[in-house]
Parts: sequence; C-alpha cells; structure tokens
Amino acid sequence: MSTGLVWSRSMSLSFLMPCRIESPDRLRNVISSVGYLAKNFPDCKIIIQEVDKKSVFRDQVIPNLTTLFGKYPENIVHRFEESQEPFFHKTRILNDLLLAADTEIVFNYDVDVVYPLSSYSTAYNMITKNGYDAVYTFGCGIYQWAVQYNDVVFRDFLKSGLDTSVLDSNSRLSPSVMGWGQMIKRQVQIDAGLWNENFISWGAEDCEFHYRIPALGYKVGRINDFVYHLDHSRTFNSHYNNPKFMDNHNLWQTIRTWDKETLVKYYSQQDYLKARREQLNAGV
Repeated sequence: MSTGLVWSRSMSLSFLMPCRIESPDRLRNVISSVGYLAKNFPDCKIIIQEVDKKSVFRDQVIPNLTTLFGKYPENIVHRFEESQEPFFHKTRILNDLLLAADTEIVFNYDVDVVYPLSSYSTAYNMITKNGYDAVYTFGCGIYQWAVQYNDVVFRDFLKSGLDTSVLDSNSRLSPSVMGWGQMIKRQVQIDAGLWNENFISWGAEDCEFHYRIPALGYKVGRINDFVYHLDHSRTFNSHYNNPKFMDNHNLWQTIRTWDKETLVKYYSQQDYLKARREQLNAGV
C-alpha cells in the first residue's frame, strides 16, 4: 500500500465542512481545523456551509484566519444559510456540500478534528492508487486523542504554526470507532444514496453511513493512526438529549438489519434522494 506524501496541484479533493458555531469553544475549534487545512492543503478546496441565525464565521473566523495568515486563504469557500431552525440538519448540509463540490474525491469533515498529515496523503493514495472507494482516516479502537482545548492550548497551537505536537501533552487516549469524517469518491457517495436526510440533528447518522457503504459492496479502508478531537461543550445538536435522537436511533436499528437488496430498494424510494438526483441532473 502506498503511503508516501502525494500532495500536488493536480489533486482532486474538497473538504466538506458543515458548521454551526454555538459557543466560544466551537469557535476555537473551527478556527483551528479550518486553519490547519488551509495551511497544509492550499491547493484543495475547503467548502464550509454555516447554518445559523447569523454568521459567526463571517464575523469572527474570517478576521482570525486573516490575521493568522496575513490574508484570507483563497481556497476557503464559505456558504451561509440563514435559518431559525434549532435542529442542525447535518445530513442535509453534507448533501448540499457534495453538490457544491466539483472534485473526484471529497472528505466529509467535522470542524473539531485534525489528523496527522500522513493520514490525508495515505487515504488519498488508497483511493487513487489502491482501489478503495472510501477511507476512514483513523483507527478503530483507542485511536482518539481527546484534546483539552482551552484558550491557552488554542493560542499555543496558533503560535506554533498549527503544529499538532502542541496538542499531545494536553490530550488523553479515548475510544474511536466512527464519526469525524471519511474520504470518499464523490460519485460513490452519490451512487450509494448520499447521506440519509431522515437522520436529523445528532445521532446514528455516522453509524448508518459506516454500515451502508461496505454493505452496498464498496471497498472501505481504514488507517490505523490517531485523530485529534478538540473538545467542546454540547448542546442537544451534539448529545443524547437531542429530541430527534430516538427517531434516529430507531431508524438505524432497522437499517442495520438489511442486506444489500433491501438497502437498494429503500434508498430508491426516498423522496430526499429523488430530489437530490433532480438537482444533480439539472447541474445545481
């Protein structure tokens, strides 16, 4: 398996980042993760879709990134959707982002994580050179560095030039299974039914996606390396007290029992997917 660094101007990769900045620690996380990607992958597009009552990204993230880099990185695309909706519909937003992307490969990417640089290149090589359709860029087991990401660590991380070694002494090892993101062929994500928009707000959407892609016959890989997960406070949009959680959980418990044929039939009947395919056909 090829693991060498391959980043070049010819890479076809977009980072897709759903965003709602609900607290000061969420703000730190977004500045850090977006800044890390902008610095290390200047030739890859970073597409952020912020859905909220007002744009915190425009008012606070853009000025911070401009100060950090001396100018605002040209590869960042910020889309703002004004909404009074309390539920953060992550699956819908990820599908919006996928339709906005024009690269062969996308990285569904949470705004509170960064990975060792080698993990990005290894995943890209696995897809482009080793026949994988999707890759999880962290191990299953105890591969999460849960970072106690307070103001001091945040400032030190920025001052270091976004060097992940700063995070090491402020982290503890924790379990990791799924979530946080995956690199995947854009067309595979489309053909597999996109993200299931029947999952609303937080809970089980990552489990369902993790199950469905290989169940449909796609080749999914994993890199046995760490993910740095920047901690944050949690509203119902990222916690078990989400009022939509049981609906999400029950849907997942049903889908996880299905074979490939049943999955294909179910997804062929979904209204959200029919609408998305119309958008794709129309070039939206």
